[in-house]
Amino acid sequence: MPYYKRNLYVLSVAVFLASLSWQQVIPFLPKFLKEIGGGGKHYELWISVIFACQSLAAIVAMPFWGKLGDTYGRKPMIIRAGICLTIVYFGMSVCQAPWQLAIFRFLNGALTGFIPGSYALISTNTPGNRAPRYVALLESISNIGLIIGPSIGAMLARFAGYRLSMVISGIAVLLSTIAVAFLVQEPNKVAVKEKTSMVQDFRLAFKSPVLISLMVTMSLVWVYGNSINPYLVLHIETLQGWRPWWLPALTYSLPGIAFVLFAYRWSILGQRWGYERNILIGLSGGAIGAILLFTIHNVWAFAVTYFITGIFMSTLSPSVGAVTSTEIPTEFRGRAYGIQQSAGTCASFLAILTAGQVARVFGYGAVFLFVACAFLTGLAVFRSMVRHWHVAK
Repeated sequence: MPYYKRNLYVLSVAVFLASLSWQQVIPFLPKFLKEIGGGGKHYELWISVIFACQSLAAIVAMPFWGKLGDTYGRKPMIIRAGICLTIVYFGMSVCQAPWQLAIFRFLNGALTGFIPGSYALISTNTPGNRAPRYVALLESISNIGLIIGPSIGAMLARFAGYRLSMVISGIAVLLSTIAVAFLVQEPNKVAVKEKTSMVQDFRLAFKSPVLISLMVTMSLVWVYGNSINPYLVLHIETLQGWRPWWLPALTYSLPGIAFVLFAYRWSILGQRWGYERNILIGLSGGAIGAILLFTIHNVWAFAVTYFITGIFMSTLSPSVGAVTSTEIPTEFRGRAYGIQQSAGTCASFLAILTAGQVARVFGYGAVFLFVACAFLTGLAVFRSMVRHWHVAK
């Protein structure tokens, strides 16, 4: 079997387990926060803090790890991230106070990067035009973990508690890391032609219309998830209609289901008419969907609309990955992924803080209106940038 196919199989399992572990914990952090004493009048503030800590740390950390990946190889960075994430999960499972949870969330952003590192390795160690397809497949598998994770997390939380869920997540990531260490090969370690500082890397990125466009898109993807996810379960509890205990976890999984069902179809369309058109459609659909979600008060209508919005959102990250794999030089690709992640985490950090204030003052539903405004602004910016993108090509 060719090494790049074996890499795809092994990393598919590893990314699936890492994504599943992440998604079985994250949706229920607000409730775990209450369990360890974070409730009361400062509850929304603590929610913002524990979600913003990770973004704050990742703003600088992700480009740094991406740069090291370009220099020393992506496989060592995946193993490092897996070990660190395992420690973070075990640490979160023994937290007794909100400030302790905030510290581990900060370390999560500063030290991890398992899934982005896997994308970068596949992108740089897959021959020819297979790379965009393999990266898109890996993203789809990651989203299968997003689909299943909340349901498993809900069952574990209901019958065993949040702490056990975190321990299981840590074990899953540890097993994934061991598999990567022994089974993944990285023969194509790119020799960096010219050593640059992180400041120079950011300057190069901001001189590229393509990279600027991708950073804007990735920022909005992160704004969508990190603004809505902390309050989704809480908002569902305020809606009208019958709400069985499994509905919040199912609703949380709907964007992932949409991604798995439609991302590949969007990729085919992107090959035909250009991935920039896919991004424009995705941003437009995200904006309209967020507006509708703000206006809906029935829980089942909300779930349907949330799924349809996910269909449009499912075109964004595969399109960013495809453009990165085909338009960005190989020796800069790891840094490109890192800079995109940094842009996303920077935007999500600001969005989390803003969404927290919006939720506190206007209610959980108003977060969707905030997201709609962000997408409409980003859509206008992207449309203006993509003109320069075509000129640059």
